[in-house]
Amino acid sequence: MEDQVPSSFIAESKAPEAPAMPPGITAEQLGEMKRIALERAIQQHQQNQQNQQVTPQQPEVVYVRRNFTVAELLLVLVISCGLVAGVQMTWNFAANIFPRVEIRLK
Repeated sequence: MEDQVPSSFIAESKAPEAPAMPPGITAEQLGEMKRIALERAIQQHQQNQQNQQVTPQQPEVVYVRRNFTVAELLLVLVISCGLVAGVQMTWNFAANIFPRVEIRLK
């Protein structure tokens, strides 16, 4: 049966060994660093929970783009036609009145 399993498969299936500690760090120092890191992580987690509880949730504003309705299109058309006609009538009125204005000097 050992003849059927390639040797490369057996070598890959072994569990990886624990990484070697860097020189100059003792097991006590490593344990102390792990303890400090755990305490800091717990403090940060508690602070994050307190910050989430203190700040009220802002309502999420969602903008939805939609097409104009027929009534809105007709309203825009009527307003634009009214503006064009109003400008033309004002221009015609001013063009008829201003030439009649006469300036007299004493």
